[in-house]
Amino acid sequence: MNNITRDEFETVKELLGSAARYAESAHRGLDRLELAQQRSQLQIDQLTVKIDQLAEAQKKTEQRLESFIFESQRLLSGHAERITKLEGITERLEAILSYLVRREGPGE
Repeated sequence: MNNITRDEFETVKELLGSAARYAESAHRGLDRLELAQQRSQLQIDQLTVKIDQLAEAQKKTEQRLESFIFESQRLLSGHAERITKLEGITERLEAILSYLVRREGPGE
């Protein structure tokens, strides 16, 4: 009986050793997973910051574009008004020149 108990003891000892090795391996695996999760979280945080920066840059670009469009429209409108005024002045000057030419007459 003593011999069987010793064999059983050795078997239990081997099983406990195997379980301990498995537990250590699982613990190392968990440590690796935790490190990977921390790296992933850091990358997510960095991406979040980058997205916020890009959104802010996009907002500034949009504001500048809107300002550019407004100024362009204002300038074009101003030029259109000036062109209309110049056309009116040109028509009046042509009328004055035509009047002066008729007044002077063809013989003079």
